[in-house]
Amino acid sequence: MPLTRLVYVSRPNGERMRSDFVATCDAILLASRRNNEIAAVTGALIAAPRAFAQVLEGDREAVSETFARICRDERHERIEIMDMCEIDERRFGDWTMSFCDLAGIGDGLTRRYRHGRDFDPKALRPTPLLAFIEEA
Repeated sequence: MPLTRLVYVSRPNGERMRSDFVATCDAILLASRRNNEIAAVTGALIAAPRAFAQVLEGDREAVSETFARICRDERHERIEIMDMCEIDERRFGDWTMSFCDLAGIGDGLTRRYRHGRDFDPKALRPTPLLAFIEEA
C-alpha cells in the first residue's frame, strides 16, 4: 500500500497559546503521539511561538484524517499545505511525532534557510522545508 507524506505550516492561534507556548506544545505532542501510534502515522513537528511546520507520513487515509483533526484544532490558524505526495518510504519512521523547539535550533541552521531577517517556515518551498525539518 502506498504511503503519503503531507507537509504543512500554520500559526499558533491566540495570545493565551503564545503566552504558555511550552505547555501548549507539550499537550499537542502528548495527543499527537498517542493518536499517531494508533493510526500508524509518523512525522516531525517544528514549533516556535509564531510558526509551526509539520510532516505527517503514513497511509493516505490516516494522514488525511490526522490533518483534518489538526485543521479543526483551534490552536492552529492560517494552515497551509506545502506539499502532499506519495512516497516509497518514510523519512520519519522512527517517530510517532518528533519535536524540535525552534528556539533550541542553532542560528547557523536557521540562517541557511531563512529569507530576510527572520526565519519563517512558510517562506520556504516544500523541498527545503522538509530538509530543514530533517536537519533540526
